[in-house]
Parts: sequence; structure tokens; C-alpha cells
Amino acid sequence: MTDFRQRSRMPEYMDDATVVGDDVLAALTEIEYVNRFLGGTRATLYALKHCLPDARHGALTLLDIGTGAADIPIAIVQWARSHGLDIHLIAVDFNPAICALARHNTMAYPEITIQEADVFALPFAPEAFDIVHSAMFLHHFPQAEAADILRIMYTCCRQAVIINDLHRHPLAFYSITWLAHLFSRSPMFQHDAPVSVLRGFKRPDWEELGRLSGVGPLRIKRRWPYRFVVTASK
Repeated sequence: MTDFRQRSRMPEYMDDATVVGDDVLAALTEIEYVNRFLGGTRATLYALKHCLPDARHGALTLLDIGTGAADIPIAIVQWARSHGLDIHLIAVDFNPAICALARHNTMAYPEITIQEADVFALPFAPEAFDIVHSAMFLHHFPQAEAADILRIMYTCCRQAVIINDLHRHPLAFYSITWLAHLFSRSPMFQHDAPVSVLRGFKRPDWEELGRLSGVGPLRIKRRWPYRFVVTASK
């Protein structure tokens, strides 16, 4: 029986900073589809719109952590362009091969800079960005490390932190397992997608992260289907 009571510690292939090759590229492409069609991108844009009133003092600066293929930064820039908003976005990932893919994907978006960096050693000053964002990233870490990351994100922002991540729920787990085996051509995605849900969050997990990190109050909102958007403002 699958246990949904606590966050799983089962590893994902994507956790490996040295992973390279066609399979990781295929997995990132399929993650982009999940973000686009299963609400991930919409969840981030929803939160960003609600954080903008206090951030619009000239150009908006945004840091995206664990950017992957940079599909969500691209969506943010497209949205900013459509609203006449000047934006500068730095997107970081710890995997050189993934950074190379992200640079290729963002060639038409000079507003985006891709930078290789470790989240625990970010080369940025405190309050260097208006908004610090992560999507589908925090679930890769156990609670203690996730709390450290939340604290780092909060330190780097002037206005708000936005976290977009998975809701640990049986329907989410069985649905993505079925969809992955039916449609995915990536063994990495077939393995990692269900594991990601098991490593995802429920409301008490977020509340615990708020206590552990000292960041708060956290605003915790459910977004359909099976997403959490968590924000903390200064």
C-alpha cells in the first residue's frame, strides 16, 4: 500500500546534478507539458499577479530557482511583455546540461539570464530581487533542507517569495502514474513523476516549513489540479 501520510524520501533521477543525455531532455520536455496543461504555469502567474502591486517600482527583478528547461520563466516574460512590464529574470539550476538546454530555450528572451548555481550557495546579495520563485523544486528536499531553502529565498527577496509545488494526494499519484505510462516516452519521467507526488506536500507540511524556517506568515493556497501555491511577503 502506498503511504501518503508523510513525505517520501525516495530519490528521483533528476536529483543527480551529473545526469545528462537525451532522457533528461525528454523528461524536461514532458515536465513542460505538465506545467502547461496541468496548471503549473497558471499557478505561478496567478501568484505573481497578486504579488505585483507592491513590486512595480520600475523594472521587476525576479529570481527563479531550479529552473529546469526555463518554461515557466519564458511564460512569465511573455506575460510581462503582454502587459508592458519591464522585467529582468535570472534563472538558476545546478546541472550544467540543464542550464545549456535552458539557455537554448531562452535565446529569444533577452530578459532571461541563465546561471549555474547551487541553491545553498547562491551568489546574490540579500534582497537582490523583488520576487524569488521556485516551481516543482522544493519537493526534491527533505523538510529541514526545504526550510533552509525557504529561508534563503526569503533573504534574497525584497517583496515576496512564490513557491509552486505538488499536492501529495492519492488521485494525483495514480493519475500521473497512469498518464506517464500511457503517454511518456521518457523512463526518467515515468519514474520521477509519481515519486514527485509522493515527495510533495500537504498543508501541515507547509505549516511545519514555516515554523522551521522562521518565515511567515505563509499564505497557503490550493490550485487545481493538485498544486499548492505558497507565498510570503515582506
